[in-house]
Amino acid sequence: MNHPDRFLPLFLAAQPDLRAFIGAMVRDPAAREDVFQEVSMILWKSFQKYDPNRPFGAWARGIAARKILEDFRLRSKLPEAMPPEVIEELALGFEPEQTSDAWQSRERALQQCIQQLPQRSGTLVADRYARGQSIEEISDNTGMSADSIYQALSRLRKQLRDCVTRRLNQTNNLL
Repeated sequence: MNHPDRFLPLFLAAQPDLRAFIGAMVRDPAAREDVFQEVSMILWKSFQKYDPNRPFGAWARGIAARKILEDFRLRSKLPEAMPPEVIEELALGFEPEQTSDAWQSRERALQQCIQQLPQRSGTLVADRYARGQSIEEISDNTGMSADSIYQALSRLRKQLRDCVTRRLNQTNNLL
C-alpha cells in the first residue's frame, strides 16, 4: 500500500514530462490544461494502485494516454494521424531511460555537481527546481531582482551541464 506522502515528490518529479507528453498530443491549450488537471486527479485518487517497483512516470503517462483518448472521443477530434495505438506507443516510448546505467550515472554526476556549488547557488537551484518555487517567490525571499535570478540560474545550469559532462567523461575514460 502506498502512503499518500509519497505521491507529491513522485508527481512533482514527473510533472514536466507529463505536461510535455500531454502537450504533444493535445494541441488546444485549454483542453491540454483540462486533461492535465484530470490526469492529476486520477493519479492522486488511484495512487494506492501504483506499483512502486515500476517508474512513476510511465504509470502516469499510461493514465494520461487513456485520458487523452477519452478527450479525443468526447471532442470527436481524434486526428487520423494519431490513432489510439500510436498514442499508446508514444506513452511507452516517452519514458526516459530511468533504469539505464547511463541515466543513473548522469543523475549521480548531477547530484555531485550540485553538492559542490556554493551554498547560495545550491539554495537557488534547490528553490527553483527541487522546491518548484517561481522566480517571483525566490525574488521575494532573497531580495534579488527577477532578472538577476534568471541570469544566475542560466549561469548555474551551464556550470552544472559542464560539470556533469566533465564527470561523465572522466568516468568513461576510466573504463
